[in-house]
Amino acid sequence: MATPIVAGAIALLLEKYPCMTNRDVKLRLRERAVDLGLPRNRQGWGLLDVERLLADEV
Repeated sequence: MATPIVAGAIALLLEKYPCMTNRDVKLRLRERAVDLGLPRNRQGWGLLDVERLLADEV
């Protein structure tokens, strides 16, 4: 069920930053995910925070 949510977040990200590469998107998703404190095999990279993903932080 997460696929359409993540796809929509990536669409918003690419709309804001159209020059991003696939690698840039992947790294940004991983860096901006919120750690849930669960084992990696249960949480993956963590919780997707769209507001944090789209923030202009460097």
